[in-house]
Amino acid sequence: MFIFLDLDGVLVPEKKFETPVSPEAFMAFDPDCLREFETVLRSFPPIQVVITSSWREVYPFEVIPPLFSPDMAPRVVGATPFLDPRVVHASRYVRHQEVLAYLEQIDQCDSPWVAIDDIPEHYPPEISVVVTDAYHGFDARTAAILQQRLHALQSFHSLKGD
Repeated sequence: MFIFLDLDGVLVPEKKFETPVSPEAFMAFDPDCLREFETVLRSFPPIQVVITSSWREVYPFEVIPPLFSPDMAPRVVGATPFLDPRVVHASRYVRHQEVLAYLEQIDQCDSPWVAIDDIPEHYPPEISVVVTDAYHGFDARTAAILQQRLHALQSFHSLKGD
């Protein structure tokens, strides 16, 4: 099972930028958002995290996992690929296409997954996205929604025998 995770508006809430931020603090997750997210993640040990954020365009992937707690960093397993520009221009839901491309690359197209994003329009309406409030980021409300979705996915796939 995978979580496809955006960062800005999720673990880096917009409220962080109300005051000037030092270059060192710029690339840090909000401790409250991170705690809420990792608490849910710890309840689901087999889940792996894949980064969908635009951060993957600016920073090498290797700098992102260490921003998580030491026990969670190994579960951050990758980032979605950059798509061919022709696909980008032909698709309204680019982030969703990137998720599908990642799953295809690792031969896991049938694996269950959840996306967490502050912009649900990155995904088609039929895709269930855990949506955060960009200003506050991942909070207790969002954690409860994610936990509920993960339990439902886990139950559904154990019934199917996956």
